[in-house]
Amino acid sequence: MKLLNLISTFQPHRTATVIEEKDEKTKATPIVQWVGGKRQLIDSYSSFLPEEFETYYEPFAGGAALLFHFHNKFGNQRNYFISDLNKELITTYEQVQNNATQINKILSDMYERHTKEFYYAVRNIDRTQTSPKRYKKDFDIFDKLTDLEIAARFLYLNRTCFNAIYRVNKEGMFNVPIGTSLKKDFRFEATLSKAAQVFRDTEVKLQCYSKVEELITDKDFVFFDPPYAPLSATSSFTSYTKDGFDVKEQRELRDLCVRLDKRGVRFALSNSNCDLIRDLYKDFKIETFEVKRNLNSKKEKRKNSAEEVLVMNY
Repeated sequence: MKLLNLISTFQPHRTATVIEEKDEKTKATPIVQWVGGKRQLIDSYSSFLPEEFETYYEPFAGGAALLFHFHNKFGNQRNYFISDLNKELITTYEQVQNNATQINKILSDMYERHTKEFYYAVRNIDRTQTSPKRYKKDFDIFDKLTDLEIAARFLYLNRTCFNAIYRVNKEGMFNVPIGTSLKKDFRFEATLSKAAQVFRDTEVKLQCYSKVEELITDKDFVFFDPPYAPLSATSSFTSYTKDGFDVKEQRELRDLCVRLDKRGVRFALSNSNCDLIRDLYKDFKIETFEVKRNLNSKKEKRKNSAEEVLVMNY
């Protein structure tokens, strides 16, 4: 109970009260904010998404915005499957499936204690600081924290770090600084119970995206949302896992899409609007969308918008 013990060493400085869900018609919404997430594109995508399928597959789960979209639309009339290689993310979704109330209690306690000092204590729970900018990893959080604690920590850091970026270094240590606002309300009482129902209707797996090839049939629909290709030679891939996702893997994903297409499996794929992606998927239908992506910590270097593509074979 390492995280719970850490929380107990900080005194509450504000009050968190339980918020009951009053509107039974309120739709379930994603509980994780994710760089490259599709929430802002759902309306734009909707006319391109199929209506008829048996199982919806999302092998790069991330914030799982399309899963929530389809579940809100079809409920348990469809089957759902999501997976990811990010062990913390998948553990969080599994815990929300089964232990939403307990996560809610821990997050309430964390909300009461949220300060800059508390944020870095939670973030650095697995390391020792050796210099102003260097840390030594002491343990793997999966060896010392319970799955419930891992989920609560993941959701807390996701909502309070800078721009909801998930980034780990080569040692697997989450290294994003705190966000700009200490007044942010990140309580989950009004959303966790509805998200829990979505995940209870969904098969959640920790696995590589390529494993869906063994499962999917021509009656299903799969949406790929991989780490995006860089827009230029100086750009780098976002480290969603310590192993990254490089050009070789982008080509391997394209090859998987080609094999699925030959089997009559419908797929859609999102990525950055760059020469690499347009060349890889030149034989498929490509639509372009404008999105807002403000990730740089310096205002003057942020872009108001960027272009992404949606690749389809139907």
